[in-house]
Amino acid sequence: MYGVPQDHPGKIPSEKCRYDLMLMTNRDFTKDQMVQTGHFEGGKYAVFTVTHTTEKVNLFWRQLPQMIQNNRLNMRQAPIMERYREEEGEDKVCEFLLPIF
Repeated sequence: MYGVPQDHPGKIPSEKCRYDLMLMTNRDFTKDQMVQTGHFEGGKYAVFTVTHTTEKVNLFWRQLPQMIQNNRLNMRQAPIMERYREEEGEDKVCEFLLPIF
């Protein structure tokens, strides 16, 4: 499962933040008006593993500019994504995928 935050939680109030969810499936949703579909380009990503707690996720977002600079990452114009490998609550870990060149 992938999550795509559409807004920076440090700059936008949490109640106004938008969030997309991506699932891999073989089901055809083209006629389902409740589901919006889009295209995903893929590419190269730097992956940061974070314990999935509010405190640790907020810390990640606050430290993100410094982590980009410290790791000398060249970011490209694409959304930062969250990846969850297990069902929510089982591994309590999420990965932040930063789009890089």
